[in-house]
Amino acid sequence: MYHARVAIFNDTHGWHSDQLTEALSALGMEAVLIDLADCRIDTRSSTGMVIPKFENALPDAVLVRGIAPGSLEQITLRMDVLHTLAELGVPVLNPAHAIELTVDKARTSLKLHLANIPSPHTWACENRQQALQIAREEFAKGFSLVVKPLFGCQGKGIQRIDDLSQLDKLAVVGEAYYLQHYIAPAQADSWQDWRLMVVQGEVIAAMTRRSNHWITNFAQGASCFASTVTNEMMQLAIQATSAVEAPYAGVDLIQDQQGHFSVLEVNSVPAWKGLYQATGVDVASRLALMVTSHIQQSRQVSLPEHAG
Repeated sequence: MYHARVAIFNDTHGWHSDQLTEALSALGMEAVLIDLADCRIDTRSSTGMVIPKFENALPDAVLVRGIAPGSLEQITLRMDVLHTLAELGVPVLNPAHAIELTVDKARTSLKLHLANIPSPHTWACENRQQALQIAREEFAKGFSLVVKPLFGCQGKGIQRIDDLSQLDKLAVVGEAYYLQHYIAPAQADSWQDWRLMVVQGEVIAAMTRRSNHWITNFAQGASCFASTVTNEMMQLAIQATSAVEAPYAGVDLIQDQQGHFSVLEVNSVPAWKGLYQATGVDVASRLALMVTSHIQQSRQVSLPEHAG
């Protein structure tokens, strides 16, 4: 039987990598743990790249579990590797273009908007005066706003503002203002949202995250509970994942006081420890099956041999 070797990219390998290693092994595949930052471009190689632990061949597939923070130049080089692997016929999950569409919150908001998928009303601009004018108008209508870093995760750096003085004192990251309507909880002082895991067009697990604070990320201490979801919620999550062209994603939904659901965020490099603890669903095994299907599809395409 063909022995597939799957590269798992992350800057720190821990619980998630262990889960994936076990799940891939159960399907006869070998997980190879690598830091994407250790890869390099080298045009002496036939592929133009050097991937550690893959001296003589390309990976049969790649799972991107994490990309470490870095300068624009460092991130660009790492994405160059992911783009090139895909261009050489290696299944990359999630692919670089899906990561690019989701790591940039403004780009995600645009993709959701253009796909007519409900999400909180959003503004993004570089001009401080524009941001203040937007805030002034929205406060006058009775809305609060949430300010987020354009690049960020796990609820870090997010602030809720209710008056102009708060925004005026705020030092935003990179001089980029990303503003969204604050969605008040359906029940006062009881904040919750939903995380749905979508894999290959199917919602495989869902949980409710509840907190006594309006930021409901698991990493920020929210409690996670298994949750049933409606068909409307499932379709929203599936459509959002499709809009950012991701084979799999973690999609966050929120419900407003009128009972309407909207998409808060789409994460193309989602963690699932909280989801696993809440639901018992073996997400890693579903991801391993996804990898298998993508490898099978790639083998059906005639590709030239690429020596290392």
